[in-house]
Amino acid sequence: MDKKGPVIVIENNQGDHKIFVEIFSELGFSNEILYFNSGDEVHDYVTKKGIKPFLIFLDIVLLHMNSDKLSKVTYKNLDKIFNCPCLFFTTFFEQCFVIDAYSDPIKSYFVKPYNYYKFNNVINTIIEYW
Repeated sequence: MDKKGPVIVIENNQGDHKIFVEIFSELGFSNEILYFNSGDEVHDYVTKKGIKPFLIFLDIVLLHMNSDKLSKVTYKNLDKIFNCPCLFFTTFFEQCFVIDAYSDPIKSYFVKPYNYYKFNNVINTIIEYW
């Protein structure tokens, strides 16, 4: 884990993406923040550029979606591919997501608060913790 590496956010919902942009802008962390719509986009970019991420925030629903093509990135191999903490989030609670996320110690799970200020506080706490 490279603490000076970029923070990666994988989120395909434009409204949630905008909230992440606002929160990271407000918090003013020195790490570069990179935004992607899928795990495969991240995989291709990180591999091509040789980047070592600091943290990855990922909407867990994206890893449970069915796709016509086989994804290179799944919740089971995410930590091994990127070698950094992977923080799954979602707007709703599903027990299967929690069990999957905690089956590996490098992954964590949190429910995204609906209140902007609480969400800001959660992101700040997570970054400060790592």
